[in-house]
Amino acid sequence: MPNAVEAMHYTRTDSPGAALRALAEHVPLAVVTLGGDGAIAIDGVTGETAEVPALPVDALDPTGAGDVFGAALVLGTIAGWPLEHRLRFAGVSAALAVHEFGGSLAAPGWGDIGDWWRRTRACAAEGNADSVEIARHYGFLEDLVPRTHVCGVRRAVATIARHSDVTRP
Repeated sequence: MPNAVEAMHYTRTDSPGAALRALAEHVPLAVVTLGGDGAIAIDGVTGETAEVPALPVDALDPTGAGDVFGAALVLGTIAGWPLEHRLRFAGVSAALAVHEFGGSLAAPGWGDIGDWWRRTRACAAEGNADSVEIARHYGFLEDLVPRTHVCGVRRAVATIARHSDVTRP
């Protein structure tokens, strides 16, 4: 699961797509992340291919986003989800992670994903065109996120913080 630059370097190819195809000849699941452009993948086991755009996000700290993406992708793979759903779930997980400082400390839980999904659906119901499109692509979350309140997860505090975080009472 290298990023595009790494994948092209490893495979001596000149495009992320060519790198993905080259990697897919050697592994059962090849994924190339494209940063703000999303991700592409080939599942050699199922024969599926997928390309998904990244969610628009104002990143505060991208540290660990790739690890969160990878963990979410593994979860979806173990659960047997379609490749597109795995990539989208990994993408939303990484997008939520970059909203906080702290790398793995910012990794979202089911409550965070459920909150995002409910906000997205609410905006879509209000007619926000971007949210309508996002909700259409992420509708598979409806059956995955908890329908009940998920108690907050106590997380360790990052060693680096925004000034506003330091001055909170």
